[in-house]
Amino acid sequence: MRSVQMALAGARDTLLAQGVLFPDGLGAMGQSDLFVAALAPSEGHPILSLRGLIDAVDAQDFGLRARSALARQIVQHRPRALILSLPEAAVFCDTAARLSALRAVLSEFSDDILPVLHLAAPAEALADAFHLHTLLGAVAAPVAAKGTIGIDPDATVALWAEVFGAETLTAREFGPAALTAKDVAIALGDLGQGGLPARVAPNPRPSLVTLRRALRLNAGLAGAEAASGPIPFAIREKLLAGLGDAGRGVTGADLAALTAHIRTVKGAKKTAPDLSPDPDFDPAPLLIGVAEAAAAARQAADAARVQRLTAQGAASTARAVAAPQTALRRKGPEPLTKAGETILSATAKEVHRSFAGGRYWPRNTGVVGFDETADLPPFPVDTPPKTGTLIVGCMKNEGPYILEWVAYHKAIGVDHFLIYTNDCTDGTDEILIRLMELGHLTHVSNNEWKGKSPQQAALNKAMKLDVVKQADWLIHIDIDEYINVRMGNGTLADLYAGMGDATNLAMTWRLFGNAGQEDIGAATVIDRFTGCAPSYVPKPHTMWGFKSITRNVGAYSKLSCHRPNKVAPKMKDQVRWLNGNLQDHSKELTDKGWRSSIQSIGYDAVQLNHYALRSRESFLIKRQRGRALHVDRSIGLNYWVRHDWHLNTDRSILRQVPRTWAMKAKLLEDPVLAKLHADALAWHLAKAAELRATEAFAELWEQTKTADLSDGERMAYAVAEDMES
Repeated sequence: MRSVQMALAGARDTLLAQGVLFPDGLGAMGQSDLFVAALAPSEGHPILSLRGLIDAVDAQDFGLRARSALARQIVQHRPRALILSLPEAAVFCDTAARLSALRAVLSEFSDDILPVLHLAAPAEALADAFHLHTLLGAVAAPVAAKGTIGIDPDATVALWAEVFGAETLTAREFGPAALTAKDVAIALGDLGQGGLPARVAPNPRPSLVTLRRALRLNAGLAGAEAASGPIPFAIREKLLAGLGDAGRGVTGADLAALTAHIRTVKGAKKTAPDLSPDPDFDPAPLLIGVAEAAAAARQAADAARVQRLTAQGAASTARAVAAPQTALRRKGPEPLTKAGETILSATAKEVHRSFAGGRYWPRNTGVVGFDETADLPPFPVDTPPKTGTLIVGCMKNEGPYILEWVAYHKAIGVDHFLIYTNDCTDGTDEILIRLMELGHLTHVSNNEWKGKSPQQAALNKAMKLDVVKQADWLIHIDIDEYINVRMGNGTLADLYAGMGDATNLAMTWRLFGNAGQEDIGAATVIDRFTGCAPSYVPKPHTMWGFKSITRNVGAYSKLSCHRPNKVAPKMKDQVRWLNGNLQDHSKELTDKGWRSSIQSIGYDAVQLNHYALRSRESFLIKRQRGRALHVDRSIGLNYWVRHDWHLNTDRSILRQVPRTWAMKAKLLEDPVLAKLHADALAWHLAKAAELRATEAFAELWEQTKTADLSDGERMAYAVAEDMES
């Protein structure tokens, strides 16, 4: 109840002196920001509009800031108990999914959560709900029926017990009168009672006349939104403020007749009040100019968001540049591991010693602006946004990995794929042909390639095809690379919105190693491999190689492995390159470059997860297959050492797992495709067993198991062995 929240806010300092934290600065008098943080940005919940969070990027950023604000207060005060007041949750957490999302946010701070529900009588609860729903844009009064969460006490308690556990839940009923200090003390239990006000007045509500007019106004605003986009709450609030009248606020007694059938209400009126929109109120004069004002507000919000993300990117880059000059410089070389003593050459050991703590020393600080190890709420399983994006890729014997890779990128907004293959024997071609028959991609055989590599030969051919010319965005990545959008709702649409008018974006590699995964298993990738390279690892320089997102406006005439090349002189001034923090690095990247520098590295908005090894069995097959770009180079222990970065953790892509699995399940509904996928997996399992039985590959298998180096040793090995090309 709002009254309890008001009493707690007034006693904040006294409670803190007793070791009880009632956090400040998290929305109004309490912590409603945490409730907002639990809402999925794509849900379009009206309370997001209330906070001006009409964009998914802003919504996610808001949630991260809210959780960080609470975490800072907990660290500062180290309380013995934490009290949170979330009156909106009783009304708007009306499903198990929404309430579970709130519980997930709260669980980030404690495993000992004891919910206390302060339940008003159904009539009073309906009055509060009517007020809140109308404020947030409802065009009809809330339902007053048995089972309605937030109005029916029994249903509300049942839902909270289901999500939090009945053994942890306390439910108390409070009447409509002003609360006394004793009432609130009962709510607190033994957490502390001093400093509470003697009496707290109930929260005022608008009159029935105002609410009925607001319903009519909301209908008009809904029509405006359908035509021109979301109406920011600041505009809605001004319009609602003009609807007031001199009548008294609506009370539970006014609405008792509507809720008498939920619980017996003494003194219920025989005639229920009219809660329908006021037919005599004309909102048209108030709606003049609303669409234009809303468009201007959205444009300002977009500009502010890009400015904020750019500032965040600049701060991350500054940390990366400054960090090597600080305490790390004063550290000596770390002791070599047993593997390092054995594997590193004398030259590599000298590199390890001389680089220790310096500019090129790998570390997981100074680049990423959030905790990558935390499990954030999963992104919703929703309809992928249309973006006009085409991925161009090359494959050879990747059969069991195709569906996950395609499903993942379709789920984040890729519309079509152009895939070239050469000399496949595991069923890759057949899977791609079936996907083409189903309309998901275009498959082209590249068996007769000419030139230095099959990959570049394919890219040269691709630029001549209509499917490439007609795309709005072009991306070239391989099947072991996943575009990890770490902002907004995790889609390319969110990323493109953050890019503004930029034409290109460099997605820097983040290498994900094997981390002891031996079997191919079901051949899934993103859920199995979360050990990765540190965020700061400028040497060897292949670590920060990037792949590009390109707006297909004809600025470049050639597509290469990492980026577009040969910029048209007349369009050079129109080209803008961003890094993974959405920070402008056009000067560095417009004409050349395929890797990020200490100045341009950035991962906050997007990174390219690179799973070069996958499982140990998968690596054996890759070793036997050869390389697409450098066909004259073998893949052996050197390749393993250079790519098995796994001592750091990045779990951010796990937010994409539910929507990826849902999309993959849709693909597997086709029985032909399902059989082809199963056959390809069986082929790889058999091939892995065959290779492990051969002497050369068995030896390689054992070598990889003993090559568990530290990050510094891995860097030194690669630099000393001159493996930077």
